[in-house]
Amino acid sequence: MSHTVSDQLLATLKSAGVDRIFGIPGDTIDTLMESIRKEGDVEFVVCRHESNAGFMASGHARVTGRLGVAVACQGPGTNNLINGIADAAGDRVPVLAITGQVDSSRIGSGMPQESSQLQLLEDLCLFNVEARSPENLMEMLHIAINTALTRRGLVHISVPSDVMLGRPVKQSPPVFVRGSDSQLIPSAASLDAAAAAIATAKRPAILYGEGARGCADAVVALSEKLQAPLIHTTRSKDIIDNHHPNVLGGIGIMGGHPANHALHQSDLLIVVGSNFAWKEFYPHGVPIVKIDRDPLHLATHVNVKHPVHSDAAPAVQGLLDRVEARSDTHFLEKSRKPLVKLIDDFVFRAKETKAGKPIHPAAMVYGILEHLEDDAIVVGDSGSTTIWFNNIARLNGKQRFIWSANLATLGGALGQAIGASMACPGRQVVLIAGDGGFQMSLPDIVTAAMYRCPIKCFVLNNGAYRFIEFEEASHDGNVASGTRLLNPDYAKLMESCHGKGLSVFEYGDIKPNFQAAFEHDGLALVDCHCDPLATLIPPAVTPHMAANYVKSEIKSWFTPPSEEVQRLRALAEEASDS
Repeated sequence: MSHTVSDQLLATLKSAGVDRIFGIPGDTIDTLMESIRKEGDVEFVVCRHESNAGFMASGHARVTGRLGVAVACQGPGTNNLINGIADAAGDRVPVLAITGQVDSSRIGSGMPQESSQLQLLEDLCLFNVEARSPENLMEMLHIAINTALTRRGLVHISVPSDVMLGRPVKQSPPVFVRGSDSQLIPSAASLDAAAAAIATAKRPAILYGEGARGCADAVVALSEKLQAPLIHTTRSKDIIDNHHPNVLGGIGIMGGHPANHALHQSDLLIVVGSNFAWKEFYPHGVPIVKIDRDPLHLATHVNVKHPVHSDAAPAVQGLLDRVEARSDTHFLEKSRKPLVKLIDDFVFRAKETKAGKPIHPAAMVYGILEHLEDDAIVVGDSGSTTIWFNNIARLNGKQRFIWSANLATLGGALGQAIGASMACPGRQVVLIAGDGGFQMSLPDIVTAAMYRCPIKCFVLNNGAYRFIEFEEASHDGNVASGTRLLNPDYAKLMESCHGKGLSVFEYGDIKPNFQAAFEHDGLALVDCHCDPLATLIPPAVTPHMAANYVKSEIKSWFTPPSEEVQRLRALAEEASDS
């Protein structure tokens, strides 16, 4: 029986399918902690940093589709939480953030640790309120949960500590509605117009995004019927089996040349459930058919000639029913050839075996792929590691690939991997991160160990924020600055955090150490010392970008080493002398 509204809150979360809450205790959520302690069926995962708690809730929700929950106390706790839950907001992942607040009678009085949490989170949330009473709290909770599950995204309730202590309220059993309970159907007129445009095109291509999840077979069928290349965003990489001959790879700077080249050679683009933002990667001057349930997405980033306001599944089926099958495969076959060449090039780089030769990141990715299980969950961090994996890995349509796609924040991968591992016990979870991103989440390695998450972590160690160096050169023609890192020994660090640590320095180290990591019954990390000069050639190099590369290179000839490089050299000399 509930003794406080906090008990009732927890019971409501449980009825919504919540079995795990991520966060750090604090004075204004002490009542909720007591409710969790008494409940027993809802696990509290105590984290080392609230930001990572937000990422864990996001990772948990991404792989289950259920509501993820993160909690934090007022002031500093809420401030720390923001980046992790902003990840869920950016990718429209259903997460509820519950933050404590000072007593309602003291709000606005300048109490220690008080902050205006509604203002802090207003730009991120689909629903953002502060509870005024126990009755109000329970009503707001029902609205928040339904909003998160139907509109898919972040919701937030700030709860003053005296409200959390209030008596339970009388209410009917809550009923929750999920997005999958309903479907937005396209108009016949919009489908007719789109099909007529497709009929006149000779070289159609299909770009599919996260909104196509759940209708992969229909998207493939449309591609096969139209003989149209399939191009994915990085986030939708795992939706369709990458081995299908029509899948050419990813769009944009994180994608590859074959897919981007095919896009620009097309004379019509069908966009299914994607709101890809960079207009320079869309084909120029061709009609676009765009399917999306969000009307905002039908009017942003690119001019859409044939909008179809609908969920992806019924719209794609509607097009399948309206278009004629084609036999001309010339455009598709021509578009495949660069992909074959790209794969051969990556395989060549991955097999370099000269002693002392720096390891190419391709070798790291292929080493991981050899051990991936058929339903593995791969979690990528932002930066060059995700670019390498996106271009090299070929996932089977059952494997998942998750990362902070729209926020693209460094340091999100470990938290997401912990959440995914807890949500899917028995399923293989693999993390790939750069050294810069991984260091941002270090406090919660011990959380992974404490909760026995058998994550296999692979750190691309090149001693720099490598992707940022690329941005500095390509955007403004500047010399790399502020990017070099002093790294710990990640293998030893993992050992001290109750996991297995391994290091790879040469090609010959890869096979035995990767095998040892995957065979280890628990948390493991491989510190992969990779070639710091290895970089992907951007799939679409503009004249402006090329000029900036040249400018950056010339500047570097006449620029003395940066301060951080000088510091690193001095530390290396000291280490050598000692």
